[in-house]
Amino acid sequence: MKRTLMMLALVSAATAGCVPSYRVGKGDLDRYWLLTDMATGTRPAAPKAAEGFRMPTRWVIRADDDAARAGASITRAMALLREGTDEIEFSVSNAHAAAMVNVLQDIRAGLDRLEDMIDTAGRSSKNEWAAALAAALVKAEAVSRPFTAEPGDPGPDPGQAAKPSPAAAQPMLHMITIYLNEQAQGGLLGELTTAEKRRLRDVLVGVMVQVGFEVAGKTATRQVRREVVEMMRSRGDLPTLQADLTVRLTERIAAAPPARGNGKQQIVHAALKWGPKVIGFMEAFLSQWDRMDSITVEMFERRGRTAIGATIAAKPGKPVRIADVVTGMPTIVLTGTTRIIAQPDATGAGETVVSFESGKQGGAVELRYEGAVYAMVRMMAIPLASGPLREIRLSHSSPIEGEQLVNIAVLSEANDDRTDPRRMIVVQHATVKRLVREAFDVRTVTEKSETVVNYITPRKRYTYLRKKGPAAQ
Repeated sequence: MKRTLMMLALVSAATAGCVPSYRVGKGDLDRYWLLTDMATGTRPAAPKAAEGFRMPTRWVIRADDDAARAGASITRAMALLREGTDEIEFSVSNAHAAAMVNVLQDIRAGLDRLEDMIDTAGRSSKNEWAAALAAALVKAEAVSRPFTAEPGDPGPDPGQAAKPSPAAAQPMLHMITIYLNEQAQGGLLGELTTAEKRRLRDVLVGVMVQVGFEVAGKTATRQVRREVVEMMRSRGDLPTLQADLTVRLTERIAAAPPARGNGKQQIVHAALKWGPKVIGFMEAFLSQWDRMDSITVEMFERRGRTAIGATIAAKPGKPVRIADVVTGMPTIVLTGTTRIIAQPDATGAGETVVSFESGKQGGAVELRYEGAVYAMVRMMAIPLASGPLREIRLSHSSPIEGEQLVNIAVLSEANDDRTDPRRMIVVQHATVKRLVREAFDVRTVTEKSETVVNYITPRKRYTYLRKKGPAAQ
């Protein structure tokens, strides 16, 4: 729903045919259009070490047309990962990139499945919890099996054997998992041994089992994780594995001790909130790998929290387009060399900030309102203007019952305004929900919802308001 929130609001505004506008007083925009200083107070991330195992804080991924040469670099990178290193570099060919996109889609689907479980927290049977978690784990096994084989392990599924090697996804998934672990303050991988952290299957199982049990209000023990890993190693076909996992997890969830408090819930939400977003961005870049020279990802510290910076180098004359990844956003177009910095809780208000910086080789990041819908909005309602994208700020709260809030602020500039190019679009969506418990069912009822879209220029503020009444779900 969040992905389409802005688009639906703008479509509604356009079809309504008229959006009221209000004068913006002198200096009013100065109070709203404030860029977050993402440079002050930063320092290189401390080496990530646990029990002698060093995890990289800098990743350099280069494009290489030679698949064999790229494959050799991936093999070397994985050897370094197993040994432990502060920095890692490898190359990816177009064939590797295509296979990696499929792998990342499967992992994102698994995380989305776990996120769906949150919506039924406290209302599902143990069988339903176990089935949902088993389905997510089988997604993880389909990803990890091609490059985690050990003596005695089953071979890959016949359908996977004919596909290009997804080997480059292994270091990429390690990178994503390390980042999520940082956002969860070490809680996702904290209970894994050094040997387990070196094996992708153990890492993925560790994350998904812990998240799945916490969503169910339970605590996963190390024994449960080891049982799941052993079942993955010993079962040949994935449907049989899923059925067996469902039975075993039903038993283990019933016997598991209660979750240990709100700290673990923050870990769950960090993993499910940021995992799909990070993976979605990687998918967007990898699906256009023939336009890329390199991506450099670095972790650093700001205000005592881990932030991530990505330097994107596109080939000359080949812009990279990102659509449908950021919540409800128009198309983002990157040319030349640019840098993106992202950090949860980046402001005093707890907002997530994504900052965009132009770089060398004519680097630029533009927000473009393209397509028939945006043309209709410009013609009938709001004078949307494409131009440089400077910052996105996001905050939300989503309890199962009560008031749920989403706030998105996009700071950009207009290409066709030489006097004051600043533009800002703010989307605020609020819903009030309650649980209705009946003899054989528990339903979520939306008491009311309200969406407000403000498009702010130096002279006018265009405001669209939409309200809805009760709706059972």
